Amino acid sequence: MDVSLADMRRLVRDPRVAVLDVLSREAYTAGHLPGAINIPLQQLRERAADELSDRDQAVVVYCGGPT
Repeated sequence: MDVSLADMRRLVRDPRVAVLDVLSREAYTAGHLPGAINIPLQQLRERAADELSDRDQAVVVYCGGPT
């Protein structure tokens, strides 16, 4: 589901929502949303269960563009 910019602004401020950045480590280091968890897309399958362990938590994912 696509999220509008207004919705994203609201979601990143919600402590019940995990913000997941799937950009490369380099892109994350260059700039990211405060509090975002970085799991590059290529590592998502291997790392998601460990880093997003709360199965009830909502997750909003962002990337650099259409994938």
